[in-house]
Amino acid sequence: MLALMKALWRNWKAIAHKIIAAQNWLIMAIAYVIAMGPVSFVMRLKHPDLIDRGLGDPESKSFWIPLSSEREDIRRAQRPW
Repeated sequence: MLALMKALWRNWKAIAHKIIAAQNWLIMAIAYVIAMGPVSFVMRLKHPDLIDRGLGDPESKSFWIPLSSEREDIRRAQRPW
């Protein structure tokens, strides 16, 4: 009788682990859809292309902006901006 109960318990644990794995996947998928759905909708309404930062002429070959040549002395080094 004890061996039968141990076997039933082991089988039940294996089944319970599979049920919990499916349940966790389902809960996380629902939470993702509920959380990310409205956020993505609002972001799409706000601006259609969030990557476009307006870095200059889109037709140019590079977005490199040359640095302005300022005098380099100790006072300039002491104030970082």
